[in-house]
Amino acid sequence: MRPNRISLLITLGVAIVAFNLRTIAVAIGPVLPDLAADLGMTQTVAGVLTALPTLCFAVFGFLAPRAAASWGLHRAVLFALLVNIVGQVLRILAGEVVGFMAGTIVALAGIGIINVLLPPLVKWHFPFRDGMVTAVYVTSQTIGLTLAGLYTAPLAIALGGWRAAFWLWVVTAVLGVPMMVWSTRRFAEPRRHSAKPITLRDAARTRLGWMMMIFFGTQSAQAYSQFGWLPTIYQDAGFTPIQAGNYLTILTGLGIPLSFIVPTLTYRLARPIWLLALMAVSGVAGYVGLINDPAQLPWLWPALLSLAGAVFPMILVLIGTHTSTPAGAAALSGFAQSVGYVLASLGPLLVGLLKDATGSFTLPLWVQAAMFIPLLICGVIVIRSGTLEQELGLPPEPAQPAD
Repeated sequence: MRPNRISLLITLGVAIVAFNLRTIAVAIGPVLPDLAADLGMTQTVAGVLTALPTLCFAVFGFLAPRAAASWGLHRAVLFALLVNIVGQVLRILAGEVVGFMAGTIVALAGIGIINVLLPPLVKWHFPFRDGMVTAVYVTSQTIGLTLAGLYTAPLAIALGGWRAAFWLWVVTAVLGVPMMVWSTRRFAEPRRHSAKPITLRDAARTRLGWMMMIFFGTQSAQAYSQFGWLPTIYQDAGFTPIQAGNYLTILTGLGIPLSFIVPTLTYRLARPIWLLALMAVSGVAGYVGLINDPAQLPWLWPALLSLAGAVFPMILVLIGTHTSTPAGAAALSGFAQSVGYVLASLGPLLVGLLKDATGSFTLPLWVQAAMFIPLLICGVIVIRSGTLEQELGLPPEPAQPAD
């Protein structure tokens, strides 16, 4: 098989896997009332369910670098994908709350591992084009997120319930299995050149690791707060639930082209500080618009927040450009995402607590806007930094594209 065809197949496999990284989390929201009624789920448990994605991403992301070191990147991703599929099936078949929650945790555990391992997998296969391939897989992930938000509820209505609709996301995950099985058979895992592997603890000893973690955490805290609360903000302003859902679709839908454009620009620019500043200013403007009056130019504020949300794919590219080895990328990705998702889980919770305490969304939105200060500072430091391996004092390893 010719190298360009192999590269195409690898990119396709990564894109299919990435498509499924948010579908099962986003699919819950549109059918949560029916799901809760069917399983006898209390409001408290429903609130825990909405917080599970970030918590599971944080906990199970810690396991990803060790899994990759023990089994290899390809086998670890394949294993995590199979775990995700099993978890999805378990929660669809569950007849009670405990079984559904357990299946959801299993499914999210697989995603938590894949989240961390896709950047180093891309780094290994495409050491000189990782920015472009990252753009492809983040775009695929955003498409999956958007489609899950748009079509889960209509499918549930058409097919007779949430269980039938959830089977679609099982099928899309299964499509990635043959590609990952092929990759485990086709590629030998890279040999280690360094005396010892690069670990999460190593990443935690660096300024780059901590700056990347805060950079990632503040962005994710805002993103999940927006996913959870933006429709409610618009409904409080007098919009119908359908209209409020449409504004959430603007937020996620615009992310599709931005998920390709921003990583491409990030990779091509030596120091994309101006791009980061533009996104930060856009985010602050979006929050100010919501604080002032969501009903004035209501389409503009989610559009501006969507541009700010493109910081996420920028971070994934920077993980690749600020590491020189797949092991370094796995360690930096694992530390930034695992600890960062702990911060992210606090975002929606803080919005809810401040809303209950003050009776309005004004203070929570100002807090969200203020998060751009540490985000911008840490992002600039990351962009100006060298590689993780340089900061750890490790000898450089020559980058070789996988055959």
